[in-house]
Amino acid sequence: MSLLEIKNLETSFFTHEGVVRAVDDVTILIDENERVGIVGESGCGKSMTAMSLMGLIKKPGRVVSGSITFNGKDMLAVSQREKSKILGNEISMIFQEPMTSLNPVITVGKQVKEAITFHQKDISAEEAKRRVIQLFEEVGIPDAAKRYSAYPHQLSGGLRQRVMIAMAMACRPKLLIADEPTTALDVTIEAQILQLMKKLQDETGMSVMMITHNLGVVAQFCTRMYVMYAGRIMESGTVSEVFKNIAHPYTDGLMRSIPKLESRERLYNIKGLVPNMLDLPKGCRFCQRCEYSKARCFEEEPELVKIAPGHFVRCFLYTDCADQKGKSACAENGGSAASAPNTQAEGGTGR
Repeated sequence: MSLLEIKNLETSFFTHEGVVRAVDDVTILIDENERVGIVGESGCGKSMTAMSLMGLIKKPGRVVSGSITFNGKDMLAVSQREKSKILGNEISMIFQEPMTSLNPVITVGKQVKEAITFHQKDISAEEAKRRVIQLFEEVGIPDAAKRYSAYPHQLSGGLRQRVMIAMAMACRPKLLIADEPTTALDVTIEAQILQLMKKLQDETGMSVMMITHNLGVVAQFCTRMYVMYAGRIMESGTVSEVFKNIAHPYTDGLMRSIPKLESRERLYNIKGLVPNMLDLPKGCRFCQRCEYSKARCFEEEPELVKIAPGHFVRCFLYTDCADQKGKSACAENGGSAASAPNTQAEGGTGR
């Protein structure tokens, strides 16, 4: 059994303008001691999936259907008291921007100390402080004892992010959710933060859900990945398989959008804009931006199909291959679909 099982999750926001299905029939599985990336543009539903797991969806939003099971417990059915024991203790989250996540008028040491004493009622104040300083040392904060008394504005972005990681690691969680943990950091600090998280994961055996728009971060850190677009999973598989055999045109567009130092060509960008979630296209949600779209794409939404062991994609380039013409159809359609094997529709677990 997986450590985390999110199955057919739908989270919607009920507004005066209409219903926004921010997370739509999403299934994500994460095993113990595994690093999984959730990738996509802003507004695709990555963070909403994590917030649904954490029980942080506020009105007018709510989880409409599906299930979230963590370590055998139904997170949508447990009492608020039980959930409070799990969140911050067994499940921790690093939020996007540490400057807004940390309280500006409380020292960083005291904030991490509060995270420890909240879940460990019997720990003394002196022992909690020693534990915070030890955590600061573990995450590579120099002069840890001195930094204990620092305020957030007195630290660099990289150090603030290390404080957030220390806070998340305070209770040695089984699952760490990292929501864009390297946003606004330069590439050198980004590499250090990713290396630190990998080191902590190796030492503790925790699992990590990495939420990011950056495929470079996924390549460096994750072992499996899910690509989201407009609330849906478009492609999933091991990082090595997806990067080697990119299947969905959206994933391909994200990959081609990565700047290349040796290239003098103009930076590629995916044409068009992310659709309005209140007015989604009738068929495939990516059809208006896809260079391979056909008439059928504007009328029907493709299912998630298996194209290789553990590799799933939601695209008619593959369902057509399976249902109609075989491999030759994919070769005719062009793009990365040329290498698609024969497929059959499955439940879309991404495993």
